Amino acid sequence: MHNKLDGNFFLLVKSDKNRAFQVVFDAYWNVLYKQAYKKVQCNDTAKDLVQDAFLLLWNKIDVLDSEGCVLAYLYAILRNNILKLYEKNEVRARHAIHITAKEVPSDAYAQDAILEKELKAIIDKEVEAMPPRMREIYLQKKDDDLSIKQIAVNLSLSEQTIKNQLQTAYQRLRVRARNYVHFLFL
Repeated sequence: MHNKLDGNFFLLVKSDKNRAFQVVFDAYWNVLYKQAYKKVQCNDTAKDLVQDAFLLLWNKIDVLDSEGCVLAYLYAILRNNILKLYEKNEVRARHAIHITAKEVPSDAYAQDAILEKELKAIIDKEVEAMPPRMREIYLQKKDDDLSIKQIAVNLSLSEQTIKNQLQTAYQRLRVRARNYVHFLFL
């Protein structure tokens, strides 16, 4: 399918650039979105990354190599954009830690309060990035202090499903917290 689509795409670009773009957009948007979401675990960010990839395709549509594969080109753009996002987030985290380190209050209690506030913000952001069902289960456990059995009844799910979702949620939070602590000691 990709070879036929690529050939048709490059022929169509010459006669109707808008239609060629629409064909590729319709064919590949979902595939690219799923790939982006796997990497960033955030619906809005994944959509933005895919939109940026298609925007770059649109800007380069007239100069693309007709021997190339459009999907491979889009994947390469997406991969580069994801890497840039990771790099930007790492730079922001390092900067925040660096600024915090410079402005450390003289008493340890105030410093602990700042670190606790930053960690809470990181955890809250990760909870927001969780898939809706996982977030709902996690919040019922954390905020409402419900048992696994109560959550299972509330959501009409098996207790094992609740346990699995909580385990995955806790794992995500551990990884995010571990990364934060790692940045503290850089």
